Order: sequence, then C-alpha cells, then structure tokens
Amino acid sequence: MDGIHDTGGMTGYGPVPYQKDEPFFHYEWEGRTLSILTWMHLKGMSWWDKSRFFRESMGNENYVNEIRNSYYTHWLSAAERILVADKIITEEERKHRVQEILEGRYTDRNPSRKFDPAEIEKAIERLHEPHSLALPGAEPSFSLGDKVKVKNMNPLGHTRCPKYVRNKIGEIVTSHGCQIYPESSSAGLGDDPRPLYTVAFSAQELWGDDGNGKDVVCVDLWEPYLISA
Repeated sequence: MDGIHDTGGMTGYGPVPYQKDEPFFHYEWEGRTLSILTWMHLKGMSWWDKSRFFRESMGNENYVNEIRNSYYTHWLSAAERILVADKIITEEERKHRVQEILEGRYTDRNPSRKFDPAEIEKAIERLHEPHSLALPGAEPSFSLGDKVKVKNMNPLGHTRCPKYVRNKIGEIVTSHGCQIYPESSSAGLGDDPRPLYTVAFSAQELWGDDGNGKDVVCVDLWEPYLISA
C-alpha cells in the first residue's frame, strides 16, 4: 500500500534527528516490546512482513504522532492488532488491559512466573544462527547489466517497492536468487520465493535535472515489480 511509511525521495519532513551516544532503548518498555515481537516471530504468530503490514496500516495521523514519541510505539501497535486479528485476544480484552495500565490498576496475574534460562539462551541462539536468505524458486528472468523498468503500480497490500522508483528505468547490478516475496508473505500466503535483484538508478532518472549527475541509488526489487526496458 502507499502510505506515510513510504517517504523515500520526499521533502518537507525536516532533518533526521541525531542523538550522540543514543541508547539502544530509551525506556524499559521499548525493550519489552522488541522481546514481545521477537517471541511472536519465534512462535510463528507473526513474521517481519506481517508485522510491517500492520505497522503500515495504522493510518497516517497515528503513524506520525506515534513515531514522534517512540519508534517502538509502531511495534507495540502492530503486536496488539495482530493478536486481535488472529483472535488470540479480543478487542475488548485489549482495551480493558490498556485502561488498567493507564489507570495504574494493572498487576501481574502470575508474579511467581519464572523464565527458563536455557529457553532464553536457545531463543537467542536461533536469532543469531547464520542462514542464507536464498530459497529454491524460478530461474531469474533478468541478467546482470539488463535495463529494467519498474512497473507503475499502486498496490492495496504490503509492498517493498518504493514510490519514487516506480515507472523509472534502472540497471540490474546484482542478482540475489529467489527470496521470500513480501506481498505474499505479509498476507499469510507462505514464502512464495521470487527472484530478487539490486537495481541501480541514476539520481537524474529519479529526480530529473535536480539530481546529481554523479549519484546512483541502488534499490532491492523483486522480479514481479519489473519489466524489460
């Protein structure tokens, strides 16, 4: 979908704030939020493309307001809505728990709960296991050096094709084999591996005469986004 999350190549949003020696988490709840999403991924309740789709579908006003407070508000919102959408909790239960927290009435229902250190170590090991992203799939239709044009499209669902490269011509500079296709994965349709390429665009192709003639922008794009130029 096209939304506020896809701001590449756009102006008017001001500088990107930079904080020297910025901590990994600004608040304790941010670390907990990351842990929740990671746990959901390990349990197969969510995955990166699915959680991205739920973050992108927050609505423009909510997206902007929440990211001004903390990046992890997006992650927390996605986790809550995934749990409701998959009927793990109800919307009424979610609202009730939020209200309890806001009013300071929430208490841990299981304060004696303990986590098995061995299970924690096992989960960490899984996250750090080296693995190839390439999967079996169709032979790539394009080769290095081929000129390709990005389709002019406006998909309703999740996509990894940014608006500023659509209808633009670039050159295949790397072929990554077949990898998980985000459009299918985000919709719960499985990995659906498709050929993935790195495509190089001149800055002037993207932004006309205002682009620096020496600059090149490289974007990873799946084959269904592309046609021969």
